[in-house]
Amino acid sequence: MSNKKKQEKFLGLLEGVNDSLFMYARALESSVEDAEDLLSDTILAAYEKFDTIIDYSGFKGYIFKTARSIFRQKYRRSWLFGKFDEQKAENIVLNDFSPDLPVDIQILYNALETLPEKQKEAVVLFEISGFSLIEIKELQGGTLSAVKSRVKRGREKLTEILVHQDKFYRREKLTEIYEPFVNGIENE
Repeated sequence: MSNKKKQEKFLGLLEGVNDSLFMYARALESSVEDAEDLLSDTILAAYEKFDTIIDYSGFKGYIFKTARSIFRQKYRRSWLFGKFDEQKAENIVLNDFSPDLPVDIQILYNALETLPEKQKEAVVLFEISGFSLIEIKELQGGTLSAVKSRVKRGREKLTEILVHQDKFYRREKLTEIYEPFVNGIENE
């Protein structure tokens, strides 16, 4: 296959999964920039090995497996980049909240970070990327029952986390609103 035909075929297949692939990368990574880096690395690696694909109907699974593999490889090697310095970390200005993401979505991404990796991946693939349970089974391995359990448990844990956060937030807001009145009454 010539380079031009290879490129056209690759871009045609990529166009069908580009949005869901970005959403998957965004759910895996903690920031938009890291998600974009993961997406770029995934596309480059998939394009370099594109000649090895025999059946193009499996392209979606192939590119998502590539993204997962690159993500895992990055974190397996993360210990090589140095030790954590708590003093430096405290001085870093946290500007991770992107103004183009609604607050609710950021809260959801934060809650997703608390899930075990397999559950998180199953929930993201099913709920955000739109994969079927069978496709997730092929990506993650194991049985269909195991995938169903991971999705179900992940949803339940997310619900528990989000409900708890909502109750905490409302309690904090009420305290903030009524504290001046309570303090004013006590001082009289």
